[in-house]
Amino acid sequence: MTGIFLSAVALALGVVIVHRSLRRPTLESQLSRFVEAGANPTARTRSWTDRLLSSDERDIAVTGTNSSRYASEQVICAALAFSTPIAMYVILGIGGVNFPIPMVVLLSATFGVLGLQIPRLTLTQKARRARVNFRSSLSSYLDLVSIMLSGGAGIETALVAAARVGDGPTYQVITDSLDVARSTGRSPWDVLAEEGRRIGVDELPELAATVKLGGEQGARMTSSLVAKAASLRQKHIAEVEAAANSSTERMGLPMVLMFVAFLVLLGYPAMHLISKGFG
Repeated sequence: MTGIFLSAVALALGVVIVHRSLRRPTLESQLSRFVEAGANPTARTRSWTDRLLSSDERDIAVTGTNSSRYASEQVICAALAFSTPIAMYVILGIGGVNFPIPMVVLLSATFGVLGLQIPRLTLTQKARRARVNFRSSLSSYLDLVSIMLSGGAGIETALVAAARVGDGPTYQVITDSLDVARSTGRSPWDVLAEEGRRIGVDELPELAATVKLGGEQGARMTSSLVAKAASLRQKHIAEVEAAANSSTERMGLPMVLMFVAFLVLLGYPAMHLISKGFG
């Protein structure tokens, strides 16, 4: 009877997870890629679950992860984590050790939720590294565009030519955005800004706003691009230095633990002899 109840609970949770992970995206979520966030009337009233899912979508977009594979990994990790307490309950039950069923159900639900978060944490780390690399490549791209503008090229010619010079994910994203802008007759900076919002890179919308403001005020676009590229490089250098300092601090902790263990190893025989003498 207990096994049937636990199996039913596991099956119900698995069905819910599979349904939520593999359901077809709505038309609104697909159109949001090509529509500015300010034009979406429901953007301000989204719930926290919608924001969480949109965060996953941005991480999936910037890393190029297959959404179906990501959903499958979530289901598999959640199912394995959920079934671990049940398997332990069965094994211990065979050995004559019984645990309360509510405790097993609670542990299974907790492990299932934690297992569901493991692929998300992995995806978040990959997305963070991808955005750092994107910003680093974006600064070099802006330098190329500014050089071509200084040589007398037009803005669209400079954007396309600079995108074809390099390779990698960043240049591929820029090339695809420029193709969309050219085929739809829109401003390339608007399309790049939307792509930056889609993949979670805030520098692209900021760059588009800076270029627009410079054009409206009559400022030179070349100086704006050079300043933005320098700002991106300085930010990247600051992030690298912060990561190096953090790694250095983490390296000190094992040394402290080893020193404490060494002191315990030296002091244990003496403390043992003293306690034995008093005994």
